[in-house]
Amino acid sequence: MNKFGFLGVFAVVCLAHVFILNSYIKSPVVVSKPEKKVHKITLSSVIVKKPAPPPPPKPVILPPKKPKPIVKPKPKSKPKKVVKKITKKPKIKKPPKIVQKPFPKVLKREIVQTVAPKEEIDTTSIRDKYTTHIREEIRKNLLYPKMAKRLRLEDKVLVKFMVSRDGTVSNIRVINKPRKLLSNGAKQTLKLIKLKPMPTELIDRVLYITIPIEFKLKG
Repeated sequence: MNKFGFLGVFAVVCLAHVFILNSYIKSPVVVSKPEKKVHKITLSSVIVKKPAPPPPPKPVILPPKKPKPIVKPKPKSKPKKVVKKITKKPKIKKPPKIVQKPFPKVLKREIVQTVAPKEEIDTTSIRDKYTTHIREEIRKNLLYPKMAKRLRLEDKVLVKFMVSRDGTVSNIRVINKPRKLLSNGAKQTLKLIKLKPMPTELIDRVLYITIPIEFKLKG
């Protein structure tokens, strides 16, 4: 062996020793602990002591009861008899009978009144006379419109109006449908006429009259 081979073997041996020493030094030291003894307890080994019984209760001494007093029942009182007093009813005196004396006979005399019979008033004839008066007043005061005359318009205008007791005319109304000029002329005529008061024989408060007013050219 040469020197180098010897040195190599020596180095390997040294390293091996160093490694073993190092492993020995680093290994942990295990210290064993003493084992604890565990005592097992069984039911047979346990002795249960019973509690001592409580002392008996002391007797309670009650005071002696007082005897109740004997109450004697009261004797029942007899009900008093109620004697009803009989009161005599007062006698009612009857009024004396009044005897009516017969009246002396009076001879009846028949009184005959002679009443003259009233004369019957013919109201229809009076109303007709008053209507004739109205017609005459319309004919006298007829207003023929000038334009209607120029156009030569002729027609009958049927009018209805109311006459009060003093003779005033109101509520004028045209019933048929004539020319407007002629209907206006009829209304104006009725507004201008002056009638006499209504006759006293007529009971009616107002009269409703319907009269045709004729518009006719002469010639």
